[in-house]
Amino acid sequence: MSKKRKEFGIGEGAELESAGMMRWLLTYADMLTLLFALFVILYSISQVDQEKLMALAMALGNAFGLAGQTSVIQSAATTDMKPIVMEQSQVVLTTIRQKVQKWIEQRRLEREVKVRFDQRGLVISLMTDKVLFEPGSAELLPAIKRILSEISDILRETTNPIVVEGHTDDTPIKSPKIKRKYKDNWELSTARAVNVVKYLIESKNISPDRLSAAGYAEYKPLVPNRDDIQRAKNRRIDIVLLKSDLINDKEKEAKEIPLPSDLKIKKQIEKENLEIITY
Repeated sequence: MSKKRKEFGIGEGAELESAGMMRWLLTYADMLTLLFALFVILYSISQVDQEKLMALAMALGNAFGLAGQTSVIQSAATTDMKPIVMEQSQVVLTTIRQKVQKWIEQRRLEREVKVRFDQRGLVISLMTDKVLFEPGSAELLPAIKRILSEISDILRETTNPIVVEGHTDDTPIKSPKIKRKYKDNWELSTARAVNVVKYLIESKNISPDRLSAAGYAEYKPLVPNRDDIQRAKNRRIDIVLLKSDLINDKEKEAKEIPLPSDLKIKKQIEKENLEIITY
């Protein structure tokens, strides 16, 4: 034994390290495992879900009683980092979308009603295929009246402008009976949108100054009109809840652009002042 101790350079008073003294390796391995798990979680949550982020912004804004714009992330660590700021209008639209989505699931209307965001605001699509309108007709069926009645309760929670858009597929109107009333898809899509607007005003008391109607025929499809299934997706009524800031920006731009008559008068005044000074 003493010979082996000398070979390994171990003194007489020292003892060989036993297995129990190697327990620090277990702690070290546990720490590495936890660090790995931490980085996996951080990577997974780095993929930001915009809708969840908007919901978080709204919740934090309500909790702290903030009005107007809601700041979700604000850090003074560096001047290069800017807080993520949610417009109040976007927060409102996110809340409406959540309510509409919940209503769709409760009523099991996933095939009849779709909801999505686009650059204009919140779009609620009502699929018109043989459920909301008869083919070639703009008369509202009982099914669409029930859907509009329930959606209007949610729409009244905001003051945002609403555009009702009619859309068809690319199938031309050939029936002589239908042609006597609607010459083409332009007239049919517009008539459907107008009838929806009238129903919202007359039956659901939505303010007329919030509403407008438009018909796009087959020229703004969601998907290519390749077959009957695709065409059915394009036959729809879109209720677009506009961003209020979008309307305000357009009004502001209109006010800032001077009229040609104003420019002419301004130039004339400047010219007269110049002549008086040089004289």
